[in-house]
Amino acid sequence: MPAEKHRRRCCKTTMSNHIRGVSYPFDPPIRSFEFSVRFYNWDYKDLGTTAFEDIPFVARLPPTTVNQTEQCPDGWIRFADSCYWIETEMLGFAKAERKCFEKQSTLFVANSLEEFDAVRGHSKEAYFSWIGLVRFTHYEKSEQLPRWQTEGAINPAKINWLIKPYKPLVNGWTQFANCAASYKSPAALESASYTFFYPCTYLLYSICERNSTIVNALQ
Repeated sequence: MPAEKHRRRCCKTTMSNHIRGVSYPFDPPIRSFEFSVRFYNWDYKDLGTTAFEDIPFVARLPPTTVNQTEQCPDGWIRFADSCYWIETEMLGFAKAERKCFEKQSTLFVANSLEEFDAVRGHSKEAYFSWIGLVRFTHYEKSEQLPRWQTEGAINPAKINWLIKPYKPLVNGWTQFANCAASYKSPAALESASYTFFYPCTYLLYSICERNSTIVNALQ
């Protein structure tokens, strides 16, 4: 199928991978299991905003994987079977997504609250960081919850939204504010950290994740 067609729709790729678990201080024992991941290629048509640029389809196909028995690359943070990069250049959501793809990763997708809190804790203090979570404008009537960039992630309602229980409008969502960002409060006020929707054109920091299962599914 031509690359152009891939860019004009939400591309879904499902692939099963047999993963041997590796124990880390944060995790209970992990057993081998079958994991299926579905990946969404977002573009400006999905989000109802001109914030997104066309990213060549080939740029969305990272060629390497995370080896669970090896260390993360220099400057990356490890949690369970993923490596994370805290991007310190302030970018719009589209360019942040592009920067992650260039690093053979995706924007951060949390599979548990423990992962979300641990990784978010490394982000820049007193600032917002883009994560891989959006609420598509054209689904607003049928879906209250935003979507992570991949399936299999934690229920978005469970993360630390500013206003709980989660509702989109009170947490900043409008047809012009589709993208979710995580705010890390100063250490003394860690409980004040929260997630909120902002216009995708805002220049914020971001968090990239390189996950072996997700990257395998992208190939």
